[in-house]
Amino acid sequence: MVQNIADLTHPEYRRYFDDWEQWRLTYEGGSGFVEEYLKKYSDRETDSDFENRKDITYIPTFAKAAVNDVRDAIFQRISDVTREGGSQTYIDAVRGKIGGVDLAGTTMNSFIGRTILSELLTMGKVGVFVDMPREVGNTLIEQKDKHPYIYYYPTENILNWEVSQRDRTVFTKLLLRDTVYTVDEDTGLPAEVEPQYRFMQVIDGQTIVQLYDINSVEVGPAIVLNLPAIPFSVFEISDSLLKDVSSYQVALLNLASSDMSYALKSNFPFYVEQFDPRVDNLYRRPSGHNVVGSGEDSVQIIQSGERDDSVAAKNYEVEIGATIGRRVPKGLELPRYIHPSSEPLRASMEKQESLKKDIRLLVKLAVSNLSPKMASAESKDYDERGLEAGLSAIGLELEHGEKLIAEYWHMYEGIREKTTVVYPQKYSLQSDKEKRDEAKDLILTAKTISSATYRKEVFKEVADITLGSKVSMETLAKIKKEIDSSEVIVNPEELQRDIELGLIDLEAASKAKGYPKGSVEKAAKDHAERVARIADSQAKARGANDLGGIADSSRDEKMSKDKEAVAEEKTRGEE
Repeated sequence: MVQNIADLTHPEYRRYFDDWEQWRLTYEGGSGFVEEYLKKYSDRETDSDFENRKDITYIPTFAKAAVNDVRDAIFQRISDVTREGGSQTYIDAVRGKIGGVDLAGTTMNSFIGRTILSELLTMGKVGVFVDMPREVGNTLIEQKDKHPYIYYYPTENILNWEVSQRDRTVFTKLLLRDTVYTVDEDTGLPAEVEPQYRFMQVIDGQTIVQLYDINSVEVGPAIVLNLPAIPFSVFEISDSLLKDVSSYQVALLNLASSDMSYALKSNFPFYVEQFDPRVDNLYRRPSGHNVVGSGEDSVQIIQSGERDDSVAAKNYEVEIGATIGRRVPKGLELPRYIHPSSEPLRASMEKQESLKKDIRLLVKLAVSNLSPKMASAESKDYDERGLEAGLSAIGLELEHGEKLIAEYWHMYEGIREKTTVVYPQKYSLQSDKEKRDEAKDLILTAKTISSATYRKEVFKEVADITLGSKVSMETLAKIKKEIDSSEVIVNPEELQRDIELGLIDLEAASKAKGYPKGSVEKAAKDHAERVARIADSQAKARGANDLGGIADSSRDEKMSKDKEAVAEEKTRGEE
């Protein structure tokens, strides 16, 4: 029996535990975030008022949205990851076949993109354990579809560790916390959740696994894995993206909560009217005193020991409403409703907008900080290349962690298959519109400079901006090679104008457009044939018109002769 195994945590674990809790609640949001970080900042607010304010508080999850932008920028390139080599079971599982990588039909792309990436960006660290079904069987039928599988451990469940001095990525001792269900004895259904601890160590080239319950009592005998290293891969970046952002969201939560309370209470204005303290208005009755009778016969009962002049100092109840009239003494202002000023609310809302922008900026700076190439804070504010370098650093960490998974996978199978895993090197957080706008600006600068080399470099950069995060590196390299091999770099509008002005020959224009060799000759032949067909058609049309003209002339001549004959006959009859 190990004494208090849950307390055997690594010094680094104890150092970051409080931060981990805040980062996770910041990303997950929900009622837990409100319960933990919504505070009272005034002694004038009662517990009842605070509970009412908590009920109407919404959760400003802008930090989560900013982190998800980074996740999506990497996830959209995850389909371009290339994996070569490995055993057939590994290849099939990576593609989601034979149960997938987690025995739930999940592909490796989905597991990394949906599970590991979110944990890595939020917490800065996540672990993946490569396991193997204990009872595989000895026959081929029993071994069918039995293969290693993976599942992840959040950083809070990686309690303690010791790494090899020769390779800092290899664990020689490891303490993990699992979550297991206790089963109801009558129904066999899960009843409660309780922790279970898994202690592993490498002894004489084998991995020994011992499980402990919540009371640090051993659960069953030790399990011996014929593995020279603990099959655990850690994905880790230098800092969580929420390290400097979580406090912003806490401030935003309390500001938003205060504003909601202020806005609701401001919707109930005060009724005020002027009065002459020298005159006692008989149509009002003091609050808190009994009145006997009605109308002019009513008698106000004053409590024993209370002076008459104290009545005037008390609040009066007044009937008000849309259908109730009020008498106002001459010379006094009309009664009215007043409300608190909206200026404090406006100032708070402006501050909230500033915090929202700062959250997105700080997440981008956190990504840029992952790249060692960035030197100054000023450059990080505006240099998208530093941001892309930080995204590439995250991609490289995913690549390294997945390579370890493949290595441990093949250790279980007892084979020495080498697996190549390559992640894309180009990522971008820019929207498609931002990319198009940047590309347009670059193209405009290329028009003002006559250097062909400059134009080629500009168009290669345009290819990087518009396609760098969408196509593979091989395709991008091919595009750049085609740009370099082009003799003329010009846009279609300029090319058409230059042809009309006679500044460029058709052969060079064809090359500039990337048409196949010999296109000019074929186009000239097709054009000649088309002109000949048009000329032939026009000639036939003209011939038909000429024949039609002759026929019309003959007809007119005959009609004229017929008319003359009719006239001559008519003259003879009259004679």
